[in-house]
Amino acid sequence: MVDKPILYLLVKMIAVIASLLIADYAKADMILRVISALSFACIFVLELLLYRLLHRKNIIVLTIITSMAICFGIGMDILFPVFIILLLHLFDLTIDQNMFYQIVVVAITLFILAMMPGKETLILAMSLAALLLFCREILNKLSYCRKINEQQNETINELNQKLIDMRGLIKTLKFTASLEERNRIAARIHDQIGHGVSGSIIMLEAAMLVMKDNPEKASVSLQKAIINLREGVDEIRLALREERTGRHLLGINEVTSTLEEFKVSYNKSTKIKTTGDLNNISLEIWACIHDNLNECLTNLLKHSNATEFILNIEVFKKIIKVEYKDNGKSDEAFEKDMGLEAIEERTVNAKGRCYFNKGENGFSVTNIFTY
Repeated sequence: MVDKPILYLLVKMIAVIASLLIADYAKADMILRVISALSFACIFVLELLLYRLLHRKNIIVLTIITSMAICFGIGMDILFPVFIILLLHLFDLTIDQNMFYQIVVVAITLFILAMMPGKETLILAMSLAALLLFCREILNKLSYCRKINEQQNETINELNQKLIDMRGLIKTLKFTASLEERNRIAARIHDQIGHGVSGSIIMLEAAMLVMKDNPEKASVSLQKAIINLREGVDEIRLALREERTGRHLLGINEVTSTLEEFKVSYNKSTKIKTTGDLNNISLEIWACIHDNLNECLTNLLKHSNATEFILNIEVFKKIIKVEYKDNGKSDEAFEKDMGLEAIEERTVNAKGRCYFNKGENGFSVTNIFTY
């Protein structure tokens, strides 16, 4: 790939060739022209090799100053274009880049006024200088873009690693929360229900021991044991009722997790909107909603260029409306494929109806359920 050292080498060679043409026009000595061209070519190639091997600016500056001195020795009337290119290279290596163009304009103006080159020489020198500065600016832009691209790649890699770490953390937190919930339920069963059942067992054992000798006392123990067991059963029912998660929470959490995972994995905007009492949605309908959601997201990736997906769940007095909508646009004619047929079949099995619509604003699937 062309970089600044290669650019300067090429422009310097062009300047030497152009100067030889000027020398030929001025009827200069042939031997002098050949020796000068070979000398400059050797110096420029050596300069590039030294830069590639040592990466030291002071050596390159020394070779440039030597070349400029040779230009003065041979004659500025012929080698003025080479001198200007060497001057630009020297400034590029030694001065602040923020002041580069200001210093270049002033220096070139002073040298033109001091040396007063011929018209052809001046035009050639200015053309080569303009070409060099234009290519130099392009290389600077490319270098800047390459640097920004590398930084962005590093940032993307860091974010991907953080995403992997966050997913691992989420799994760990879910497992930890599950363990804590199990321990809490186990402690509640042991502390509240277990003690009552254990007391009832002790009463029954006591009743068995005194049943022959004291039937009345055994009967009292049996009655207390029955009461304790009934209270234990009531406590179990109450605990199960309190610990059981509402079906609407299970359903909405499942579809929300699916949308969030899709959003993170494929960088698509996903939203969910709900209105009405979600408790009226049965488990069968929630299962149908979740399966249809997965199918719609898969179709979005396969057949659409959509950037946004919206799941809208509306619960009315007697019906439930579920709409899966994306903003994808496609010129392909609408055809009901296997995925859409599967959506329709699942909806019918859940005692609902399915409608498809493709318009200018995207593609939508609407399910209507009654309850």
